[in-house]
Amino acid sequence: MNNKRRRNPTKSSNPSRPQHRNNRRRRGPKLSGFEKVEKSYYNLLDKHLEARKKYFDLYHRADPNQLRKLEKSFSNTLYELRNYLDGLDPKLKEKFEKKFNPNQEDHTYTMNHGLSPEAEHVDHSGNFEDPHFLPSQEEDFSQDAEESVGTLEDYKAYKGL
Repeated sequence: MNNKRRRNPTKSSNPSRPQHRNNRRRRGPKLSGFEKVEKSYYNLLDKHLEARKKYFDLYHRADPNQLRKLEKSFSNTLYELRNYLDGLDPKLKEKFEKKFNPNQEDHTYTMNHGLSPEAEHVDHSGNFEDPHFLPSQEEDFSQDAEESVGTLEDYKAYKGL
C-alpha cells in the first residue's frame, strides 16, 4: 500500500504562486456613493425591524436576562438608524433626504381645515383659568360654618329618591 497522500490536482506545485486565486467572492456590481448609502440604510433598517420583531414577539416569554439583551439590541439599532444621517457627506445627505425624507411632516389636517402649519406661540407664564371648572362650581363655600348633619334616609327623602 502506498501511504503517501495524493496531491490535489487543482493546486499548483509552485510555492510562489498564490493558492487562493479562484476563491474570490462574488459580491455583485460595484456600487456608487449614493447606492452604498442606500444599501447601508436598508441594511440598518432590516436589522432594526428584525430586532423590533424579536423584542416584541418574545417580550412575555423571555427570561429577564434575555429580555434585557433583546431590549438593548432593539434600542441600539434604533439609535443607529436615527443617527445614520449625521455621519453622511452633505451632498449625499441632501440626496438621501430628497429620496426618503424619513421625517416628513404631515400637513393633511391643517390643509383640510385651512390652518397654518406653523404653531402658535402659547404663553406658559401667569394664571390661567381652569377649563374644567364649571359655572355651578363658582359658589364660594369658604364662609359656610354650617355643619352637615343627617342620615342617608334624610338625604333620600330630601332628594325624593
